[in-house]
Amino acid sequence: MSAGGTYADLQRLHAASRRLIAETAQYDAVLMPIIAHPPLACGAMDPKGADDLIENLLDKLHLTPLLKLKPFFGQLMDKSLWFTHWPAIQNVSGQPSIALPVHVTDAGLPIGVQAAGRPGDEETLLSLAAQMEKISGWLGRRAPLMVPTR
Repeated sequence: MSAGGTYADLQRLHAASRRLIAETAQYDAVLMPIIAHPPLACGAMDPKGADDLIENLLDKLHLTPLLKLKPFFGQLMDKSLWFTHWPAIQNVSGQPSIALPVHVTDAGLPIGVQAAGRPGDEETLLSLAAQMEKISGWLGRRAPLMVPTR
């Protein structure tokens, strides 16, 4: 990307962030899901098949900058945003946010919400988090202890 293109993109990003912050400033916190689907097994989003072959080939040939090209980058972003598109908003806007586990699926997997707050108002988010932890009973939960067999 050229310096001018990067600057223009950053200006659009900052403008969108300012609009988001202005639209949500009236609220103590905005709640949203953390993930769009139940938790996946470790490695479930790792590249497989042709994706793995292409990434390894580009890496070995020192051509990973090609992954920034729109077709490759779009595909990578689609996969990432399919699962975790809400947290990215606060990563970009700079708003403080906190992830709170508030539920457990029948399979024992945690499901959470993300609370995003006003810039500089982490105190409200931490207070909200403490209240939600107490209400949800999360403080009394413990993961089962699994001791490896020898």
